[in-house]
Amino acid sequence: MRSYKLKPVICFLVILAILMLGTRPAAFAASATKAEYTMKKDKVTVKDNNGKIRGVIFFQYPVIKGNTNAAKKINEVLKKDSKSFMQDENAKMLKESAETAISNNLFYSEEEQYYYKTECKVTYNDNSIISLHMINGWYAGGVYNQTDYGYTFDLKSGKKLELKEVAPGAPVTIKKNILAAAKKYLTSDNDFDKGAYDYIKSCKLKDYKFYLSKSKIYICFESYELGRGTGWDIFSIKR
Repeated sequence: MRSYKLKPVICFLVILAILMLGTRPAAFAASATKAEYTMKKDKVTVKDNNGKIRGVIFFQYPVIKGNTNAAKKINEVLKKDSKSFMQDENAKMLKESAETAISNNLFYSEEEQYYYKTECKVTYNDNSIISLHMINGWYAGGVYNQTDYGYTFDLKSGKKLELKEVAPGAPVTIKKNILAAAKKYLTSDNDFDKGAYDYIKSCKLKDYKFYLSKSKIYICFESYELGRGTGWDIFSIKR
């Protein structure tokens, strides 16, 4: 009889446990709006006869922690891009330039170092979005060139987000805001760089390179892209 009386209580506890287990993952997913990550750097160096590094090639990127499909997708994208970077023509040219400079003593100083590198800064990591500012630089004894671009990912799906998905307003409004910001950026002491403005205007929305901060979206143009010399250009619009 005592065993019979306990059955309803046991059944109730089992059902309660199942319900609690069923709700916990959903509650965790709802609260996990930031990514945990470690920074990784794929790297190759070229050393002189004294063991000093005179050439370096590297690509830095975050590795998202966790076994979710979203984390795996993001990590696969970044790992693939790093591999492509480390094996591209610029990487090969940098290695050859460093080796030639070592053989012929072409460095300007004892501490000079050639490099082809991409550094990464996490500029936004909240509300289920992570955004990365990628800074690519090239130097081999002459002029320094730089390219800035970004990755912005949805932490729930692992999808790489487009500008139209993170900027406020319809595509027409976004383009209007970009052009207004560009006009202000390109105007100095009543001198307006119309050539650079016309180039920015000719770009399609999907072609703009960008990254996010908490309150801004930064639009990026690499060295020479706007016809303004070796310098690189970045301006922002509001999120």
